[in-house]
Amino acid sequence: MKRTNRLTSYVEKTEGVTNYLLRRKRESIQKSLIRPLYQEALKCLFLVVVLLIDTLIPLQIFADLPDIINIVLALIILVIFLYVEMRIYNMLWGKNGRWSLEKYKKNVEKIKDNIN
Repeated sequence: MKRTNRLTSYVEKTEGVTNYLLRRKRESIQKSLIRPLYQEALKCLFLVVVLLIDTLIPLQIFADLPDIINIVLALIILVIFLYVEMRIYNMLWGKNGRWSLEKYKKNVEKIKDNIN
């Protein structure tokens, strides 16, 4: 029976987590290469705009209104923005969206079948 100390088990766990993260990163890069570049650029631009909107508008509401109302209204506006942004994201890049990965995977498979 093999004895392992705490340091060895900690190193093995760290290696496992690192390998998992590297595999996920590689899969993410491969998925992003399926779509055309302009769609990935639009997705990144959308995310930047979402971050700006979700930060600046609730903060401005928080700064402009009286004490109790500002917190409640800022949170309500933030929740509404997040809901609308998630709906837009799913319409464009979601599983059944206009630019979903599944559609491009099917196109890539059709092209491979035509070549063979």
